[in-house]
Amino acid sequence: MPVRDAFGPFQPGPGGMPPYLAGRKAEQHLFRALLRRLEECDLLPSEVILYGPRGNGKTVLLGWLRAEAASREAVDTVVLLPSSIPDTTRLAERLLPKSWWDRLTPDEVKVAGVSCRPGEGGPPPPPEDVLAARARKAPLLVVMDEAHTLDLEVGRALLNASQEVRQQHPLLLVLAGTPNLQGHLGAMGASFWNRMEQLRIGRLDETATAEAIRRPFEEAGIVVAADALAGMVALSHGYPYFIQLLGRQAWQQVSRDRRSDELTAAVLERARPDFEDTKGNYYLHRFFELQERNLLGAGQAVARAFVDAPNGVLSGSRLHRVIAESLGVADGPDVQRARRVLSDLGFIWGTRAKPGWEPGIPSLMDYILEFAPAG
Repeated sequence: MPVRDAFGPFQPGPGGMPPYLAGRKAEQHLFRALLRRLEECDLLPSEVILYGPRGNGKTVLLGWLRAEAASREAVDTVVLLPSSIPDTTRLAERLLPKSWWDRLTPDEVKVAGVSCRPGEGGPPPPPEDVLAARARKAPLLVVMDEAHTLDLEVGRALLNASQEVRQQHPLLLVLAGTPNLQGHLGAMGASFWNRMEQLRIGRLDETATAEAIRRPFEEAGIVVAADALAGMVALSHGYPYFIQLLGRQAWQQVSRDRRSDELTAAVLERARPDFEDTKGNYYLHRFFELQERNLLGAGQAVARAFVDAPNGVLSGSRLHRVIAESLGVADGPDVQRARRVLSDLGFIWGTRAKPGWEPGIPSLMDYILEFAPAG
């Protein structure tokens, strides 16, 4: 039996690329098609937004997209973070940094549409000129994670510039954020945001979850017993972070027994205590986040409402009433704020293509019901 790395292929850290990116074939297919059009200097029909609760793999998918773009020599990529672009001046500097200017030949130093280099005195060039200058030189991919924290003025400038530039130059803008990214974009006054390509990134279904668990083990010559696989699918709830966490714990247990090439139900039971302990700490952080926002009672009330919800789904009006009653208010911004926080924390998750809400992670609701003070 070959010696195996004790850490194994699973990556439970934030944004770590999993050994097998399961359940994202539709998104990968779309991005490959968009990159192909970008590479061929075709004008693209839309920007793209990825939205979903934390821990569901948005950053991982962005990392895959960046790697895919890097494999295409014709495509230039810019990575933006909201914290590094607090104003439009910094936006211009990030889009056309000194390192980019330094790559230009003497004949290219005078970039069409840009009268001065960002950061060299004078007012910064407008974002549309900066984007156009870079996209004119090579097809341009711009990606941003945590876009729900983007300054409204900067976001408005970037979205409007993208709309203008991609009508004439090969440009693809991809934004990722929590479920409230959509509302944040709406607050920027860019009314076209709801016509962007929108990708909802949530938990994996059972088939994709099983594939994400099974393939890394089998590629290492480890057979995953059917009952162990079913147990891991159930324990992880299809939540990508838990899949990676449980995979690592199980890998370590198999690696300790150098005589075995099989992940059995007995091995899983030995891995389970460490997994449950780490998962409990993760839920404890969510617990304290709700407590700090004075929403622990609201979370408990929502969790109770889901127990009796038909098909495990609450209508928007029912969710609204439950939150309002828990807060002791009739209506208003406090109810909307509470819903946004519960959504951003992954406690609740909007249903696909129809109004309604479902549990983000069912076992998180069980945890809140168990440990929150009785309301």
